[in-house]
Amino acid sequence: MALFEILAIVLGGGAIIGLASHFLVEPPRARQLLRRAPRRMIDAFKEGEAAKIVGTLSYLGEPLRTPLTGRPCACYEILVEEYSATGGMGSWEVVIREFKGQDFMLRDETGLAIVSPEGAELEITLDSQTKSGTFHEPTVRETNFLKSHGRKGKGWLFNKTLRYREGVLEAGEFVAVLGQGVNEPDPDGADQVSGYRQGPPMRLRLGGSKKTPLMISDAPETLR
Repeated sequence: MALFEILAIVLGGGAIIGLASHFLVEPPRARQLLRRAPRRMIDAFKEGEAAKIVGTLSYLGEPLRTPLTGRPCACYEILVEEYSATGGMGSWEVVIREFKGQDFMLRDETGLAIVSPEGAELEITLDSQTKSGTFHEPTVRETNFLKSHGRKGKGWLFNKTLRYREGVLEAGEFVAVLGQGVNEPDPDGADQVSGYRQGPPMRLRLGGSKKTPLMISDAPETLR
């Protein structure tokens, strides 16, 4: 099933608008699409097909380290929110949103796929939260992260009230990926070739483009 058909099933008549750019697909909708998209086993995924796979994540090479907690991961999402009591109605405003990811492996009971998360819509569970404020100085990690985005933890007189939320995709975790698959030679399978007429072993790689958005999530409802 092509991805535009998946979008049409989930979104009805508004699907064509959503195809204009994958940046128009906000995280809540990404979660909805992942939840409703048809699931494929990796060994049944066809070249050029757009569908969902679910598997266990493992790293390709050295993992990333998150700026706030230092946790190893393949992808992370960080939200920094500032509390404002303007007008007597307190509210949290997102002032920094950072995503970062690198290629990782996803394995189900039938095989292994490589996922390239560049440009993906990530819907990651934000399972770490800290705060800084009037009586709580930002940590060194928090201060450095704010500086990397041109911000400070202190206002004119007092520390700003900030909330730091972080989520990761880490080794051993179940992850859902919706994207378009292509077959590529498997560099780790060269020793499996038994004759000169036999082609190199292939592996599946999932990626995305503006017309074929890539969506990645560890939300429980997307893993079915």
